[in-house]
Amino acid sequence: MRSTVAVIDLDALEWNVGRVRARAAGRAVLGMVKANAYGHGMIEIARVLDELGLEVLGTAFVDEAIALRRAGITRPILVLTPVEAHEIESVVELGLITVACDIDQVRALSAVAQQRGARASVHLYVDTGMLREGFRPHEALDASRILRQLPGISLDGLCTHFATADEPDSSFLREQLSTFEQTHRQLVDDGCSFVWVHAANTGAVWQSTDTHFTLVRPGISIYGYDHALGDEMTLRPVMSIRSRVVSLRRAWPGDTVSYGRRHMVSNETTIVTVPIGYGDGYLRGLSGRAECLIGGRRYPVVGSVCMDELMVDVADAPVAIGQEVVLLGRQAGQGDRFESIDAVELAGWAGTIPYEITTAVSQRVPRIYIGRLAHGAQGAMQEIV
Repeated sequence: MRSTVAVIDLDALEWNVGRVRARAAGRAVLGMVKANAYGHGMIEIARVLDELGLEVLGTAFVDEAIALRRAGITRPILVLTPVEAHEIESVVELGLITVACDIDQVRALSAVAQQRGARASVHLYVDTGMLREGFRPHEALDASRILRQLPGISLDGLCTHFATADEPDSSFLREQLSTFEQTHRQLVDDGCSFVWVHAANTGAVWQSTDTHFTLVRPGISIYGYDHALGDEMTLRPVMSIRSRVVSLRRAWPGDTVSYGRRHMVSNETTIVTVPIGYGDGYLRGLSGRAECLIGGRRYPVVGSVCMDELMVDVADAPVAIGQEVVLLGRQAGQGDRFESIDAVELAGWAGTIPYEITTAVSQRVPRIYIGRLAHGAQGAMQEIV
């Protein structure tokens, strides 16, 4: 196994799910596992979330849902982007739940469901201001009446998506919420009965309980980021990225480091090489900005991040080949002190968001699952030696 690994702490995942459950106060929880579970390993994380009893799993695409079914996941799966024509057979065959964003799309779903003697569950998607997909509020009533008449279709849910849930006290979220509530009331008054009503993505889960309805859809919160409410609700990052020093060399003033010679050494120092790069998802935008941990201390990443390696200036520290390097996560220092770098800090250096930091971690980085529930995840179940 490579010395560069992503360690996935399933105890932290379980803790975060518990915090979401406490915040949701009895509502059902949909766990988002799209984009390889935000980089944490979709199949493995889905198995753990299944064991933890989450009511629904969420994917972006049908292909992701197919992979979950092939892995033996039988729990309800909601696909949250519009289904394409060539995917409808799989949707019906595998009993997937889809969002209804277009009448012709649902008619095609109805035809396949009829042929198979099945019923396809759909959630009416209302576009309250994201302008990504779904029916506009003034279209929702007519759409619901058509959907309720289509054979083989069960209109089981109503949903929307907030555009500014990650902004504290967002007035636009309140505007979207008001529009969604009005639409919901109009549909119920017209005879609709929904099993699932949901709007709360990660930010909304924490921002306002008024957004919770019957189901919440936490994404990055279950992986340890975004909007904690006091110490008792603090979230724990699930992923850490660790590697080791594979090379070191002494450098003198005037020496340059890596492609493009963007870093020039100003004082005699030691430059070490770590086998992780943008091919592993460690973003090139971190070049010359990021820090990493060696021996519980921070050191700067210098020069351009390469596809497979990066360089670190450790000055005169007694660093040795084989020594652990933490790019994301915690590392013990002297005494009881720990130093840490989280995805928020990495995102700040790279000019992006924590979502991109974890989802960028590529498939060639082995995932190692640790914690109480590690037996339920696929792959190497061991601590790093």
